[in-house]
Amino acid sequence: MLSHWVHRGDREFTGRLSIDSRQVKPGDLFIALRGRNHDGHRFIRQAVGAGAAGALVEQPLDAPTARAVAQASVTVLGCASTIAALNRLSAAYRGEIRAKVIAVGGSNGKTTTKRIIDTLLAQRFRGLASPKSFNNNIGLPLTLLSVEPEHEYVVLEVGTNAPGEVAALGQVARPDIAVITGVDLEHVEFLGDLPAIAREEASLARFVRPGGMLIYANHSPELNTALRLVEAARCTVSITRGPADLQADQISLGLEGSHFVVNGRTPYHMPLLGRPNVCNALLAIAVARRMGLSPTQIATGLAAVVPAPMRLQLQRWGRRWVLNDAYNANPGSMAAALEIFADLTFPTADGRSVRRVAILGDMLELGLESEAQHRAVGRRIAGLGLSLFIAVGSAMKYAAEEAGAAGVPLRYFSDTAQAAEAWAALLGPDDAILLKASRAMELETLLATRGDAS
Repeated sequence: MLSHWVHRGDREFTGRLSIDSRQVKPGDLFIALRGRNHDGHRFIRQAVGAGAAGALVEQPLDAPTARAVAQASVTVLGCASTIAALNRLSAAYRGEIRAKVIAVGGSNGKTTTKRIIDTLLAQRFRGLASPKSFNNNIGLPLTLLSVEPEHEYVVLEVGTNAPGEVAALGQVARPDIAVITGVDLEHVEFLGDLPAIAREEASLARFVRPGGMLIYANHSPELNTALRLVEAARCTVSITRGPADLQADQISLGLEGSHFVVNGRTPYHMPLLGRPNVCNALLAIAVARRMGLSPTQIATGLAAVVPAPMRLQLQRWGRRWVLNDAYNANPGSMAAALEIFADLTFPTADGRSVRRVAILGDMLELGLESEAQHRAVGRRIAGLGLSLFIAVGSAMKYAAEEAGAAGVPLRYFSDTAQAAEAWAALLGPDDAILLKASRAMELETLLATRGDAS
């Protein structure tokens, strides 16, 4: 709860919120968030100077800031935690909006699924989706608070790396439609084993509003078990032969995207690569159907989907092809990226086969599972016929050991900075390259190494 008035001014509020003093507009409420690497309390004077009508703080103001607040007649409210207050404001606002709230959780594919849903619903409705990966206890409430009266939907992303985080965000969002993309070994160091991860992701379903719907990919026995007692209406999707409400078959994959047929009747195409994205599309189609879109509107939307940066994003780097999937990685998404990379046919000017080079960095936060999961990557690589495996990071050395023992040509670098100095010289002029690693590895920065890129 708000604990006390620090100062009461007379500037008029517009109802907007801001957490960045550089983006404050006259009449905004500035929320001074404190994180590991920043403290919004240091920028209250800048926010006041930009016209903020008020500030929400969790510590006493220093003397210069207090004088600036008094001179500008700015209202300042004190609370125990500005992040908690932000979430309470968002939860209260949730009860006031008419927009349908769609929340997307799961271990892999959240951002892509969110983008597909938003693109489909935009064929008929006015709405918005959370920017980038706004999926935590700051990004989600800020997205919800940005919903305007004219909006008919909002698509939120729900992330986690510790037990209880999905439930906390679900309690704020209280979705009309909850989407769970699936579960995999993610943040094992903090979340535990696969059944525990499934329980964490499945907790979103507890907060579906009465009359709402749960939509999920039913490939995981652990997730199916965790969702067994959920009372919400549900729709399941699958790209395997298992039973599901929406089933994709006749799947055809190429550089131009994916073709597939739903329930043996309706054909679709989208410019996204790989079977995992076909599953993401099924989830989005289920949402679109729930929202009343026609097959034609769905098909038009799917054809207009734009890949999210660094998520199975196909690029040219000079004459080379790059499959940039460097935004993040866990064992499931790593295996999927390698499979997609191996299956794609890359054209060359003279018709010769391209050399395939996989550049893989560490999968982080796997705890005691790390060595075993990286060794599994190395064994998977051994069967792909790669021309070169470039391993980057202290954990990926285990994959290099397994792949090297199987005779895969490879080079190992201890970190991304070391790789940046030498990797381009290892390439041929028409190579196809896969980039895949956890976010902290920043593997995409290798593409800034011009070297032999022409």
